[in-house]
Amino acid sequence: MQGRSGNWARRLYEIPDARLVQAEREVYNQYGVEVSIDAKAKSLLRFGRNNDIGLTRETVWTLGGNENYLNDNLITHISSSSALDNQLIRLECHTVDANGDFTFVVQTAQLNGQNKVALTTPVARVSMATNSNSHNLIGAVYVYEDTTISAGVPTDLTKAHIQIPAGSNQSFKAATTFDSETYAFVTQGFGGVGNKQTANIEFELEVRPKGGVFTQGAAIVAGSSSGNFNVTLDPVAIVPANADLRVTCISDNAGADAFVNFNLYMAKVV
Repeated sequence: MQGRSGNWARRLYEIPDARLVQAEREVYNQYGVEVSIDAKAKSLLRFGRNNDIGLTRETVWTLGGNENYLNDNLITHISSSSALDNQLIRLECHTVDANGDFTFVVQTAQLNGQNKVALTTPVARVSMATNSNSHNLIGAVYVYEDTTISAGVPTDLTKAHIQIPAGSNQSFKAATTFDSETYAFVTQGFGGVGNKQTANIEFELEVRPKGGVFTQGAAIVAGSSSGNFNVTLDPVAIVPANADLRVTCISDNAGADAFVNFNLYMAKVV
């Protein structure tokens, strides 16, 4: 350590992006904890898509509407809409404890066609689902609370928390969660309107801290005529530990297609 900057002990070695150094300082001043991007050594690029945006705000993901966020580990099963799918699916998840603290969990589940398969670890959040096999998925894959299914698909989609659409091998969900020891700094986002329908779409980056509600951290509008957006956040958007992060959107023309990506660096509490 050498000298001080406000309440921050200046380091001889710093990450090269001044925005991220400043974000670490702000976390210390606002939350009273020291965090380190260098110690976490993990970044994240999350991509989402919604091909049926309506006139009310919803999440950029393939299930439509907004996810029903849980306070318990009730996400328990997985299945495919195709009886031929038997691939191993990798899931990035979070469990939650009685105090509302999240813990990051990676697990795999072997599909059994349209039949329910129980997850090894029930979870409260699932942010990413990926096909880990050497052959493509045929049907759509759903991860959900224990509920009635029809041909592998939950009959109540409010019980579903992620989907791999048919024809794809990974989920498209512009939302994630951070555990009790991790802060995040969102540095960039890009997205736009697909060719399906002419529209103007308003995107919002929303953060929900532990015990709170979703509030807007950044917003931008993209349209069919104006083209895609690519935004660098300066200063970065700070996401506290135990928080949910998502991108929502609303269109001026029903049935529009939207896609969005956000990039971030994680910082570990040290």
